[in-house]
Amino acid sequence: MTLRAAAFAAVALLPGLAAAQQQRQAAPRQDDLATQVERNLRTCIGASQDVALAARCMDAQRTTVAPRLETAVERLLATQQDPARRAALADVQAAWVAYRDRRCDFAGTNPDRGAEAAADRAACTLQFDLGRVVEIEQLLAPPPPPRAQQQPRR
Repeated sequence: MTLRAAAFAAVALLPGLAAAQQQRQAAPRQDDLATQVERNLRTCIGASQDVALAARCMDAQRTTVAPRLETAVERLLATQQDPARRAALADVQAAWVAYRDRRCDFAGTNPDRGAEAAADRAACTLQFDLGRVVEIEQLLAPPPPPRAQQQPRR
């Protein structure tokens, strides 16, 4: 796999996240998170074939996504009135973080990928974080208004 293919593996999956996020929203925002990240990655990486640059660009985008993920998790935890349920949700989030880290560490240590493994890890963590933001924000979104039921015709 070429550097270009590896670097844009994350970018290729981002539009899918953006489309999924837009489908879930009643009134999709024109400039959602996944679209912003995709645009920033394209700008940062450009036409470069530098694997290290691609990894740095993805890591930089992840640092911009991290506060939004943390805020979403905190907001979701705050919705849990029962302390036992809040603790269980905190355990779920900790397990998710552990899984993400192990999964992406595994991707980032593939000896067959050589220098591109670092970009694989960066792409993996960015994709996981974006997906989790979308997932949690969807849970926090107010439900759509009920459809008006049609009156039976007489």
